[in-house]
Amino acid sequence: MDETKISNQQSPLANSPVKGYGSAEAPSRVASVPAACVFILAVELVERLAFYTFTGTQEFFLVKTGYSLAQANGLTTAMATLCMAWAILAGWIADVKLGRFYTIIAFGLVYIAGALCATVAAVPSHMDSNLYLFALLVLVPLGTAGIKSNISNFGADQYDTSDPAQLRAQEQFFQWFYMSINIGSAFAYGFLTTLGTNGGPGVPQEYGYFAAYLIATCFMVAAVASFITVRSQYRMSALQESSAMCGVFEHVMKAVQRGSFEASVFCVGFVLAAASIVMSVTGAILQSQIGKDAAFNFSMATFACASLGVVAVIVSCECPNWLPDVELSTSLRAGDARGFLRLLPVIITSNLAFGALYNCMQYSYQQQACQMDLRIPFAGESQFAGSFFMIADCLGIAIATPLAVGWLNPALEKSLGNYFGHGGKFFLGMCVGATSVAMAAYLEIMRRLAPVSPMESHCAPAGVHMSEIGAVWMLVPFFLMGIGEIYTTPVMMHLAYSSSAPSTRTLAVVATLLVTAVSNAIFGVQVSALSVFMPNDLNEGHIEYGYYLSLVFAFVLYMAFVRSMRIFTPAVEA
Repeated sequence: MDETKISNQQSPLANSPVKGYGSAEAPSRVASVPAACVFILAVELVERLAFYTFTGTQEFFLVKTGYSLAQANGLTTAMATLCMAWAILAGWIADVKLGRFYTIIAFGLVYIAGALCATVAAVPSHMDSNLYLFALLVLVPLGTAGIKSNISNFGADQYDTSDPAQLRAQEQFFQWFYMSINIGSAFAYGFLTTLGTNGGPGVPQEYGYFAAYLIATCFMVAAVASFITVRSQYRMSALQESSAMCGVFEHVMKAVQRGSFEASVFCVGFVLAAASIVMSVTGAILQSQIGKDAAFNFSMATFACASLGVVAVIVSCECPNWLPDVELSTSLRAGDARGFLRLLPVIITSNLAFGALYNCMQYSYQQQACQMDLRIPFAGESQFAGSFFMIADCLGIAIATPLAVGWLNPALEKSLGNYFGHGGKFFLGMCVGATSVAMAAYLEIMRRLAPVSPMESHCAPAGVHMSEIGAVWMLVPFFLMGIGEIYTTPVMMHLAYSSSAPSTRTLAVVATLLVTAVSNAIFGVQVSALSVFMPNDLNEGHIEYGYYLSLVFAFVLYMAFVRSMRIFTPAVEA
């Protein structure tokens, strides 16, 4: 299915906002979003709504159907990694087979099939864990990968970059895109996950999972259907003659044949990083079936592969002039391949630097909240779940994005000029994220000093009591992390898009998703290594030590990001 080529498409570097470590475009107000993008944003919003409904209830469903908590946790972790790993297949299909539009539709239908299977598996009269796992370990990860690897770029494609106003508006699109993700997440965490585990008005508890999954499925059907109905409004890109990933590796292998040491290092790094993803999924699934020592040793091996692979790729790609200018069977130019390789160190270091902070929220904030006073005001003995406070992260993004795009960013661009480009925004996001982690550490110290309540926590391990300090205080670090996200993730998404040749834009998104999977392997070891300070009863441990270590890692990795950005100087190559 060929797609119509955009006739007015420019080189992404011709008007690139990336000039050295931190240039910025002229200040601008909130730009209008093309009508077609509304339907694109709706697909992403609903996909995240459904995804977090599944991941937010998956452990509880599996435990209810006979799995241990450790097994359920491992399967949930494996699902998250598989969503990233399948992006390789999805990117290839979008590049050379279907194009972004039809790839989103095809994988959206796969996602709907997975959601339907999960819904059927949750019927109370015959809960089927096998069908459920087929849905959440095969169909939903496939659907997620197909949508995530293409939807943001497809939205950015709708802007006519020959118009300077639309070129600036394109950067704002990534902010709106990230906001839509978190509106969907907020609805999932604020309503559907609670409906799934506890039931709701008119929905008995035993029908909770069925009702939550059915609602998510219906939303997904509506979003994909509406996306299809406005097909005539979309600006399409032409299919490529060959996959960008295959093209890059054909150029790299040619360099290896010519005796390039850097090319060989890159190949070794890629193999190690890919192995760490496979080992991460395997370890997550098998962690409850092997001994504790064996599980730790396996995680350390995964960490070693991931770390060595990341270092090898960064070192070899900082200056990829070793890639030869030769004519190959692939349609990808050597200059475009070099541009992609040059971008990889920036993608990797930015992901790892902010990930060191973000993973504190993912792994620890909820546990900390579960040992604070969770009682719901005016609701007797009812308690919030620890996951409820994730809604503050989503709301932080939803509230702060319009303010940032419409007021703060233009003001800072006007006053700071070139210092508030991609690098400057990322620095601001890192500062806010670090403040979030520091605030969580302070609250943990205050929590441990507070008297212990006679009331048990409903979301902490059995027998653990709450402390007499309001869990509402945890809204602050969650909210701050959300603000940090809007200055890191969408900023780097725009940098990757605007700095890539059209032929490698999908590959840049795929690389970002794969780096996320690799980073999970790296930071998962940190959690395991610090488990001695994170016992079931946090009053007997020091969870704040993990926060301090994360702050140190974040600083070191941020300095690596600064170095990568200083070296990264995209330019149009003939």
